[in-house]
Amino acid sequence: MVLSILFWMGFLKTKVLLMLILIGVIGGCGKSIIKVQVKLDEDPYPMFGKSSSRNFYVPVTVSDSIDLRWETETDAGFSNTSVSIYDKYVFVSNLGGRIYVFDINDGTVVGRLKNSGAIYTTPLLYRSMVIFGVAEDKYNLTELIYYDYQSGKEVYYEELYSRIMSEMIALDDGIVFLTESGRINRYNLTGKSIWQTETDLTTRSSPSLKDDKIIFGNNGGEVITVDLEEGDIIERIKLDGLFTGTPTIDEDIAYLSNNNGRVYAIEIDDLKKVWEFETGARIIMSPAVDDSNVIIGNLSGALFSINKHNGKINWKQKYKGLFNSTPLLTENRIIINDLFHSFYIIDKSTGIPTKTYLLDGRSKLSPVYYDNTLFIGFDRGILRAYDFIY
Repeated sequence: MVLSILFWMGFLKTKVLLMLILIGVIGGCGKSIIKVQVKLDEDPYPMFGKSSSRNFYVPVTVSDSIDLRWETETDAGFSNTSVSIYDKYVFVSNLGGRIYVFDINDGTVVGRLKNSGAIYTTPLLYRSMVIFGVAEDKYNLTELIYYDYQSGKEVYYEELYSRIMSEMIALDDGIVFLTESGRINRYNLTGKSIWQTETDLTTRSSPSLKDDKIIFGNNGGEVITVDLEEGDIIERIKLDGLFTGTPTIDEDIAYLSNNNGRVYAIEIDDLKKVWEFETGARIIMSPAVDDSNVIIGNLSGALFSINKHNGKINWKQKYKGLFNSTPLLTENRIIINDLFHSFYIIDKSTGIPTKTYLLDGRSKLSPVYYDNTLFIGFDRGILRAYDFIY
């Protein structure tokens, strides 16, 4: 009898222990928290294109040889966005509504946030906060979330009508973002709305900023500038096509592209067109601009280098795949994704690839260079970090 009781006590103890382990595993898998301590980063990568003017050019000379440092996987695919980086942490969003944070040195997952919906844009980073919008496609809503990643707590939440589908701007004292309905918004860092302006046309283009002027295109083929301080529309002109990319600003010129396959150079002050270039096929990427050139690719697989001052072609190269995400430019290279499972490291003077690297899925994230590291993301939410070899 005693042995029987001891047997059942041991059995029940084992069962309870297994249940506790199972609960712990399930709870661990479902954990939704980011809590990391960071040092002041004097040169972070806090948004898409690094700065509000959208800069995809890094003035460094790089090799065409790279070595995989680490590979990690999120639980859903990426949009055509990019990573953002602060201190030693890499942030990335995915279409499953997740924000992941990885250690930049070894790719270890150090935190994640789970939300219901999809995140189409790069997380905005501040020293202690990440800001992002979770789009609820079914209800045409967005959850705007401010999250303090040093304390591990959500500090602001607001439900907005219409989806945030385009990249946001991180200001020193707040954010600027567009909704798909065409409403341009400015909020401060506590979540207070400073102003909201309706443009009354569907907009999937992302905004860029130069001094106090916000510029973006819309689905009606218009280009619009808005005053940063007051939110008033300054200028509004009609071009053609549908704008989906992000204007890239260099000095006082904004470079934009549209789905009609055209690239425009436009003066920000009065929206006067400086030049126009025809590529022959639909464009969804943003132009990348360096000291002398505009680099643009289209969905037919054509890649162009254009003189940024006069709009004349430097060279054209035709590839077998198609280009859907914005390239990274260095002093001597173009690094660009081909949607068909690869990315190229290209001689910038000729447009001819010197190395082709194959991937296990369709390329999605725009390449990012940070501290001699190249970040590439592709299907199934796979993120890789490469070291340049010299």
